[in-house]
Amino acid sequence: MTLQTGVQIYQFVRDRLDDQRDEQHPHGHDAYVAAWRKAHDLTQAHATAIQSGDNTETERVLHELYTMADEWKHHPDYPPAPAVPPAA
Repeated sequence: MTLQTGVQIYQFVRDRLDDQRDEQHPHGHDAYVAAWRKAHDLTQAHATAIQSGDNTETERVLHELYTMADEWKHHPDYPPAPAVPPAA
């Protein structure tokens, strides 16, 4: 896993949230802001985990980002899950 993996899924989630915002806030503006902040915080946590070498935290945060992205899993730009090397 690389830093780019977290950035890619974050950008996907952010773009879909922007689409929702542009569709007149279907869940309300406060819900949009909360989701955007969560996605942003998760990408920051992912970067921190990558930098510290904490693979468990990296995977946990990436899983949360993918959970957020699942709402749009049929979107053509949905990022593929990274290949995870087998445990040594």
